[in-house]
Amino acid sequence: MTHRTEADRSRRRTLHDAAAGLITSPEPPPANPPVLGTLLRDTARDLVGEFRGVAGNRWTLRPTNGGPDWPVSPEHTEPADIVARLRARGETEENTPQGHRQ
Repeated sequence: MTHRTEADRSRRRTLHDAAAGLITSPEPPPANPPVLGTLLRDTARDLVGEFRGVAGNRWTLRPTNGGPDWPVSPEHTEPADIVARLRARGETEENTPQGHRQ
């Protein structure tokens, strides 16, 4: 059984992203990254994650319900709208109690 370190997993994600065309030429990081904890939508993967920090010219997002972080190019992010935020938290109209809708 092979034990992979976080560096191995990160390297494999980077290689996967490069093969999928998700990585563009290196550019300096954006001047104003979002505040830690901001919910962003990764437009390349159609996933919502919580902003965790900057690593070089990439940002790191984490699933709102836990799980491993993933790198994303800042140009492939946008603020998560209210529907995406609710879906990420597991709160949709179908499973939110009547008296607790926002």
